Amino acid sequence: METIPSAPGKTVSKAPQPSAADIARADLAWAAKHSKGGIPWALAKAKRAGKRVLVPNETTATTLTHANPDGSLTSDVNSGPMRMQRGGKWVNVDATLTTNADGQVVSRAHPAGLRLAPGGGTPAPSLKAARAAAGQDLVTLGSGEEQVTLQWKGGLPKPQLEGTRATYRNAVPGADVVVQATRTGFEQFVNINQRPAAGGYSYTLPLRTEGLKAEPQKDGSVTFTDPKTGAKRAVMPAPVMWDATVDKVSGKHTNRHRVDMKVVDQGGGAFDLVITPDAGFLADPDTKYPVTVDPSTSNLSNAFDTYVQQGETVDLSTDVELDFGNPGTTNPDGTLRSARSFITWNTAPFKDALITNADLSLWNFHSGNTDCTPQQWTVWDTTASSTASRWTNQPTWQQQYHSSTQTKGNPSCTTAPDGWISADVTTLVQSWSSALDGRGYMGLRALTDDVKAWKRVNSANATANPPKLTVTWNYRPGDGTAQQAGAPFKSYAGVWAVNTTTPTLRDKFTDADGDTVNGTFQVYDAATNTPITTPAGDGVIVSGFVTPGSWASVKVPAGQLVNGKTYKFRTNAYDGTHYNLNWSPWREFVVDTTAPGEPKTITSATYPENWGGGGAGVSGTFNVNTGVSDAREVQYRLDPYEDDAPDANWTGVAATAPVARAVENTASYALAPAADGNHLVQTRSVDRADNVGPIRDYGFTAGNRNYNRPPKLDITLPQPDTTSPIPVQTDEPQRHPLYKQGSQSRVVRNGTSTVTITPRAEQSALAASMAAKAVRAPTRPDPIVNKPWCQPSLFGEAQKSLFTRTEACLFMDLRYEARSKTLPGVPDIVYTADFETHFQVKTDPHTSEIKTWLQLVPIRNTFPAVDKAVIFGSDAPGAYIDIMCNSDGCNNGAGGKPIDFHGSLNWNGGMNGNQPNDTHISTGTSNHTWNGKVNDATLGRDTHVSKNLPMYLITQPMPGVDPPPAPDGRKREWGNHVPAIAPELTVRCDKVASYGAPGCILSQYIPTFKFNTAKYPAAAAHAWVVQNRSASKGLGVILTKPLLYHPPPARAASGWDTDTSRDVMCAKYGGKRVGGYVPKKTFVKHPWTFLHPELTSNGKDEVNCDEFPFAATYQSAGLPSSHGGLMPAGRDGGGECLQTVAAKVDNGSEHLLDDTRYDPPTWNEKCGRSSMSGEVNQGSMRRFGSDFSSKFRLIDKDAYLLDPGNAWFRTCNTTTADLVCVMTKP
Repeated sequence: METIPSAPGKTVSKAPQPSAADIARADLAWAAKHSKGGIPWALAKAKRAGKRVLVPNETTATTLTHANPDGSLTSDVNSGPMRMQRGGKWVNVDATLTTNADGQVVSRAHPAGLRLAPGGGTPAPSLKAARAAAGQDLVTLGSGEEQVTLQWKGGLPKPQLEGTRATYRNAVPGADVVVQATRTGFEQFVNINQRPAAGGYSYTLPLRTEGLKAEPQKDGSVTFTDPKTGAKRAVMPAPVMWDATVDKVSGKHTNRHRVDMKVVDQGGGAFDLVITPDAGFLADPDTKYPVTVDPSTSNLSNAFDTYVQQGETVDLSTDVELDFGNPGTTNPDGTLRSARSFITWNTAPFKDALITNADLSLWNFHSGNTDCTPQQWTVWDTTASSTASRWTNQPTWQQQYHSSTQTKGNPSCTTAPDGWISADVTTLVQSWSSALDGRGYMGLRALTDDVKAWKRVNSANATANPPKLTVTWNYRPGDGTAQQAGAPFKSYAGVWAVNTTTPTLRDKFTDADGDTVNGTFQVYDAATNTPITTPAGDGVIVSGFVTPGSWASVKVPAGQLVNGKTYKFRTNAYDGTHYNLNWSPWREFVVDTTAPGEPKTITSATYPENWGGGGAGVSGTFNVNTGVSDAREVQYRLDPYEDDAPDANWTGVAATAPVARAVENTASYALAPAADGNHLVQTRSVDRADNVGPIRDYGFTAGNRNYNRPPKLDITLPQPDTTSPIPVQTDEPQRHPLYKQGSQSRVVRNGTSTVTITPRAEQSALAASMAAKAVRAPTRPDPIVNKPWCQPSLFGEAQKSLFTRTEACLFMDLRYEARSKTLPGVPDIVYTADFETHFQVKTDPHTSEIKTWLQLVPIRNTFPAVDKAVIFGSDAPGAYIDIMCNSDGCNNGAGGKPIDFHGSLNWNGGMNGNQPNDTHISTGTSNHTWNGKVNDATLGRDTHVSKNLPMYLITQPMPGVDPPPAPDGRKREWGNHVPAIAPELTVRCDKVASYGAPGCILSQYIPTFKFNTAKYPAAAAHAWVVQNRSASKGLGVILTKPLLYHPPPARAASGWDTDTSRDVMCAKYGGKRVGGYVPKKTFVKHPWTFLHPELTSNGKDEVNCDEFPFAATYQSAGLPSSHGGLMPAGRDGGGECLQTVAAKVDNGSEHLLDDTRYDPPTWNEKCGRSSMSGEVNQGSMRRFGSDFSSKFRLIDKDAYLLDPGNAWFRTCNTTTADLVCVMTKP
């Protein structure tokens, strides 16, 4: 077994990996799944069926490719078109002539849509007379801008149809017009059946072209070109004529002669072809009639064949035959009329393939072997032939590759009638494939000039049995073509995978002249074989010009491709002047923008998930089931650092199907942890389009310890009550610590519960600015807090100051003391007036309104029994009583506002027993408004979008009597007058957007968040244990140890992200790489964790890490002190906390246990970390935001308490060494 390095000084045994053959099989299976009629699909089907299967996508007019069961491919390549597209389907070419419904004569299936005249009109009386007759369409080839129409002057009889031949008998007296349909065009003959009269030899064939240009050539032929591109589309060779003489050996009409053809341009795409047979030939007594005059026309295509013959100076590429060898006849100069043939093959289907076999097949219908002996012929590699090829201008004969002696077709050889002759041409075809040209140029010739070696075979123009090349091949490991689709530009078994709906398609093109080239890319839906929509139409996208050999690329427009579908594209090059004559082969690509899911399962015998085993340096194998069939790779990394980049430090292993046609790919890898302790290995899948799936975390503990020790914590939990109602988050009244409580003394100086007022001689500047006239309310105002816990009628020790988040019901004892200035030798005069004061404040969490209510109840008065002895109102200069809102955010920014009182603010002096003489009560209101100002409207944190509005009572009573003189007659004066200020009640208003409309609350109130204990008992138990059996005892339980709320980072003053606190508490990673350490106490899910899918809406649940104090508090152990943390953990983060698990035990019940994978608890831990149901963990706090923090408008550092359901734990004794109890519903 191979080993690879791992931890320092250690080695890891490498897990067995799939072989190259396994990977290739997996690639082929994927390609077969997505290919729509392409090679991968056909190969897979052939293997399953055990027989060869047609590859529809590779079908062309000249090529049929089959996939073989052994994984090879066989292409049958013809030099002429064998098929054509009709209605989106391939049909075999059939040049047989027939009459259609409208009477027109057509070929049944012709690549150029050959159409012939049905006959009609009055035939001309002679060839000479025909020159003056009106023309009518005789033959039409092609359509649209590539249409060529040959006309005949004069009427035509109805044709006689015989196979591919139409004969118009006596189109002129003594001459027949014959049209022979060929595979690529037609041959049009005039059979002159008798010697014409003198001067009657010439005739005219009008020619019409729609979008083509007719160009006469020096050799007498006519070439039809596309005027836009210059590309040749069709050819009409120089016409020839022959008489009825046939040479017995060669089988040819040997009495042949050139025919003069003059091209007269009539303009507008119209030409007259003036055909003038040689008068001497026609008049020669040795000429045997009938004489045939032959101007033929053929469409040009990427496949091409022709032959050259010594003595012939015309293009022979439109003939229906190919000749090679010596026919036994001579030219007038005595030279042999030897012939050689050339065939151009389309080799693109197997370009850069490995050729295992290639056979050339030719239909041999005549041979010169009169003795019936086999005659050798040879096959050569040549340069390209063309319509300009002649005996004196032959392609270069580069190398002979093959030969054959097969011979057929001599009429006297009955054992070898017309039929196929073949040659093994494997080596030659391999050379073409390796040349990457997409064309193969073949030459055929006889081995010797012996007449017996003469052969005539069908050409590509023949209506049956054209030349055929049968090639069996395999792809190289790479597809070997420049056509690519991406990103990521990766193909598998010939099918490309792209991860975008706007992929880039690219190809490289060559140009012999070094001209810049562009690429035309055509894109089709592979399933429907229809083009996508592009601005250029027909699925075409054109690249910019690039230098030859560089990438020409295009981007598919948005909105055209759909994820999960297969498309195909092909390319064609253009150098600014000429287009390539043919498209490249189709290439398929699959649009896959869907990433694979997280791995389905990961198992390890050495390191069971979330449990202990192995140890430092001990290698373990991890087996991965990806859960998907399209994963090509599984990547993993051990103990990543917190600050590692998402794509950092991954190692990949190949994923393959473990059995034939498996639907889920698997992989294995091995690793060894460097140290004992908790570890995390992350695993993810990557598909063939390089889509990366989500990470699956696999935690384990390395090392040996007693994992089955008895727990020190064991709280038996009830089953979650799925019907338990959501607790209402109420603000139960709390005592206000700065105002009167029933047990406090009646007079508390320093402004605690009782305000003691000592007037002075002069009013302070502040008092002067706040003074206001008392206004008498028309009726006594009702209290503004109407709750059972707020009763203004209470008095004395029954008065308790309570408040909620929006309402305050406060009591205080107010004593007004008037003291005279001290005179030497005599005591001071002191009068007092005591009032019980009831102060109410009410805010609205969603408006700016702040209401106050004040009631003064006299309970004692030692002033002299005179009227207006004590004055709070305007009857005495400088006397006032106001409610202050001391902030520029209050009202108009002035702060103070007078109270609108009902009842006099003057009290008469004196007592009547234990009651004052004047017992009238004065009640008033003062309404304030937050004006919307905040601390800093330009910023967005909680402290910026909020404003504190301190509310308090401020008063300065004045005495209505003078102090009596001293016994010695000296005059007394009252002491200095200063205002008295009651304790502040803080109103805070804010504009936190997530809380809805802005509003105001009483921020000194500490609300309590209530768990739904019955529904989430495990979360409640975990919090309760930390609150009652840890160093943080009382945290969030008592008002003096509240939790402090930490909002999201955009709102917190520190900018700290509470998710980071959670990461510290529930660390999966090894800290930061810059720190260079890996804590041994990262969080690892516990395998016993009790999951509760019944609590979820989708029936799914997963293990979570539950921490207390919560991450969103300033007491979180994950919050560093540098960012305001009050209880920060050390380098092991949450590993320093009390470790627990909400576990499913053997009897099926749920218990909160201490985690035996760690050391036993000391009970001195200050925080808790628990492996718990995700739904329980998250569900217990789910209403915190919607029902709690928004309701009470919690902002940064606001205090709150947590009630986990304390009554449920009434039987739990927190003083024992082991905490074992049963959680019971009260």
